[in-house]
Amino acid sequence: MSFKKIIQYFRQKLVNESYIEESLEQSKVPVILVLVMIWMVSAVLLLLSENRQRDLTVWTHGQRSPFSFTARIDFDYEDSAATEKARNAAGRKAPLIYRINANAANETALEIDHFLSGILQRERMEQDKKIFVPDPNPGSRLAEKVTDFSLLARQYRAHQEDFDRRIKDMLHNGIADDELVKNAAGKRSSRVISPDDKTYYYDHLPPAVSDCAQTAAELLKLSESTKTELIYCIKQLFGKGNLVFDPELSDKEASAASAAVKPIIKSRKKGDRLVERKQIISTEIADMLRAEKQAIPRGYGIILLCNRLGVSFLLLAISLFFLYRTYNKIFYNPRHFAIAGLAIIIGLLANYGAIQLFFYFFRMGIMPEYDLMLFMMPLPLGAALLSILLGNRVALFGGFLVAVLSSLMILPDRSLELALRWFAIVALMGFAVRNVSNYRSFFVRVLFGGFILTLLANIDMLFTMHGDIRLIKTAFIAMAANAFFCATAALLLVFAFELIFNMDTVLSLTVLGDTNNPLLVRMRREASGTMVHSLNVASLAEGAAAAINANSVRARVGALYHDIGKLVKPQYFVENNPRSPEMYEKMPPHLGCARIRNHVSDGLELAREYRLCRFIRDAIATHHGDDRISFFYELAKKQLGGNVLEEQYRYKNEPPSGKELTIIALADACEAASRSLKNPSPAAIEDLVNAIFLKRMENGQLRNSELTARELDEVRMSFIEYLTSIKHERIEYEKEEHDDTAAQPVDKPETAGTKEK
Repeated sequence: MSFKKIIQYFRQKLVNESYIEESLEQSKVPVILVLVMIWMVSAVLLLLSENRQRDLTVWTHGQRSPFSFTARIDFDYEDSAATEKARNAAGRKAPLIYRINANAANETALEIDHFLSGILQRERMEQDKKIFVPDPNPGSRLAEKVTDFSLLARQYRAHQEDFDRRIKDMLHNGIADDELVKNAAGKRSSRVISPDDKTYYYDHLPPAVSDCAQTAAELLKLSESTKTELIYCIKQLFGKGNLVFDPELSDKEASAASAAVKPIIKSRKKGDRLVERKQIISTEIADMLRAEKQAIPRGYGIILLCNRLGVSFLLLAISLFFLYRTYNKIFYNPRHFAIAGLAIIIGLLANYGAIQLFFYFFRMGIMPEYDLMLFMMPLPLGAALLSILLGNRVALFGGFLVAVLSSLMILPDRSLELALRWFAIVALMGFAVRNVSNYRSFFVRVLFGGFILTLLANIDMLFTMHGDIRLIKTAFIAMAANAFFCATAALLLVFAFELIFNMDTVLSLTVLGDTNNPLLVRMRREASGTMVHSLNVASLAEGAAAAINANSVRARVGALYHDIGKLVKPQYFVENNPRSPEMYEKMPPHLGCARIRNHVSDGLELAREYRLCRFIRDAIATHHGDDRISFFYELAKKQLGGNVLEEQYRYKNEPPSGKELTIIALADACEAASRSLKNPSPAAIEDLVNAIFLKRMENGQLRNSELTARELDEVRMSFIEYLTSIKHERIEYEKEEHDDTAAQPVDKPETAGTKEK
């Protein structure tokens, strides 16, 4: 099947044949299905929102948490920050590894030997009265500089064995540079590996060059001045020591020490507070959330879903209870109930989508603060839809459900606060659009109303931004974008609901109320008398509806179209053809009655052909109810001698239900009857209206009406006032005498009255 054929099938079944509308009206099943859908969708969205907010991919280290988290189960977790800190400390305490430079040690030993040999040689040269000439090496040159070399030579010979052994041990065990020892004092232990792979352990480092020189000099028991000279010479020969740092072995030692530290494990119990509101998200908090998610058992998701099902069921039951107590009519209209349910689901999905969009912006860094989410929640969308489609009462309770469920989605610990704020938004938005008269006005009210209400509901959030221009600017951009989205989406969805469900709104009725509508233009051209009658009935109904605070737009538009069935054969109706009674006198009464009665069924066919909404079709079907067609009934009794079934001379529809439909039916009867008054004085008009109201009540034509006795009386008074104003006597002006016959008024054709049907 091609795409074009699919579109044609869609238009034929869903639009032209009103497939969805008729299917919804034939069964109560949609009510149950819609309730189950709202229940399941709300529960799933609550579950997904909570899991999403606990998802670590949306959090940034160092961010302040906008709400608190509590543990859902008992669990243990590794404090990675504390573990890392302990491991780093262990790594820093690991010993540093040094190796003894064998070449440096041998060179140092050789130079010391040259130094001591030079001292002994100098002593012998002094005894032989010869001049000491040092060899070309550092040790021999240092020997030349010693002042009391004779004392040093004697003491060395006396302690030569101990001195040589001590120097050898020092070079073998390692000698550290003075600067290295000074910088590493008290920090870390060390290990020295000798050339023969022996390891020597030190609390810090091997003895420094200065310490080794001091120790060696003290073995010879010299005078202070000679000892000082010897220490200087040995330090010069030791240089920077013979240790070489081994970074590779040191890193391995540090890694091994770090790895030996066991993870630091902490425990949390169910209900423990994991995160406080506005607490900075640290590594430990991230560890807790990750560990809690991993510790959740396999079947916990089902338990959590059941919990959310219980919460959503409770909220749904509360909303339905109060809606039933205040507006139970919607429960008996499956089509309206289905529309309300779909609008609520759309509102919930839109809010959930806004949350996900915020998380995307959050990860991108466009919205750095979590509170900015509150400025982009499209709460006005659902309220505007429900209000314009089904009225304020449905919008109030549907908006309550959407507001509470959305508050549970976003910030669980602030649900009550946000539910109250958002309920105020949806309630005020419902009232803001209740009296709109056209699509443009609806768009503008949702646009500016959504922006202003979101601003007022969250204005305290702006003060918590502490004058941060970037955040405030982002908040206003989010509010403007949110308001534009709500207005655009609401307008498009209204179009969709009107198309698919053949829904009548004030917006579509206002368009239909334009007298340039093709069907009304056709009526004005083909049945001008019916058009005049319909205009008068529309004025009557509109004024009466306004008097009792009913929907005057519905009353006016329904009245304009209530008699469109007369377009099929307009010549059979007296307002279009004054000689129509003569036509009926020539046919049997039951055929004439059928011709009059058929204008209702013909009107319904035209309404379907022109795709008119359900309210207009109801106005056509019920404006006569099952009332008796008295003219033909009396004529039949006269011709047939009283043997007549009254049911054959009645309309075949239910009496009107609802305030506007009842007003249309009464206005039709009163306007038609007023045309038969020969002397339409105020008293006569009042008697006529009173008689019609009384007759309709006695015949049971008001049995389905929702009008109270007081409202019925106000409608009656409105009819009397209007008919009196248009039927009043006019002042007779004196005719001017002049010869120009072209300027004389043309005689108007006689306008036939319309008898009461």
